Amino acid sequence: MTALLATTVAVPLWLDLAAVAVGTVFGALVAVRRDLDVTGVLGLGVTGGLGGGVVRDLLIGQTPPIALTSSYYLPMAIATAAVMVVAHPQARRLDDVLDVFDAIALGLFAVVGASKGIEAGVGPVAGAAVGVIAATAGGVLCDVLSGQRPYIFGPGPIYGLAAAAGSASYVAVDRIWGSGVAAIAIAIVLTVGLRLLAVYRGLATRPTTEARARRWRRRGASDRERERGAAEAG
Repeated sequence: MTALLATTVAVPLWLDLAAVAVGTVFGALVAVRRDLDVTGVLGLGVTGGLGGGVVRDLLIGQTPPIALTSSYYLPMAIATAAVMVVAHPQARRLDDVLDVFDAIALGLFAVVGASKGIEAGVGPVAGAAVGVIAATAGGVLCDVLSGQRPYIFGPGPIYGLAAAAGSASYVAVDRIWGSGVAAIAIAIVLTVGLRLLAVYRGLATRPTTEARARRWRRRGASDRERERGAAEAG
């Protein structure tokens, strides 16, 4: 098992910081979309940038979280959020690309989370799960803080499933090919592609009540057809 874990290529620091920056932009844009004030833009920005990483670190037992011990992460999130605060009026023009930033952040955090989970020795399946949680936790925290139902709980365009696909593909490619670079690229492209495809092509989950009602309708139709067939036979 130790030899297997040793094959994992660590995600470079710049990619982790890119995830923080993109996540911060996403959080700030959520605040702008929901008409929050400057404090809201700053707060949700930092939450979107660091929330997923903090939850990830707590899961794998890295305490205090790296966001609080590193000289890079918190300054990156604060600086990016400050830029978004200054650009607050212009940021509204970016509302149409919120989903793009969301998709990119989802892919980056999924890869970084899965990689750090594997490095911590939690195993491939658990590592992929850590990637999913890291990818979605920041968005969940932003939704909760802004008084919204967490987007991941749907129904709507697939979100958690895209993160799961990316995280699992990272672990699988890294294990099978032993290429960290290929694993990172494939996982990010897959996650971002699925997420944007879901948003712009309507790949969406549905309420369980709707699915149940559809099954009941089909069952009722089948019963009526059987009754009609029996009547005709009689």
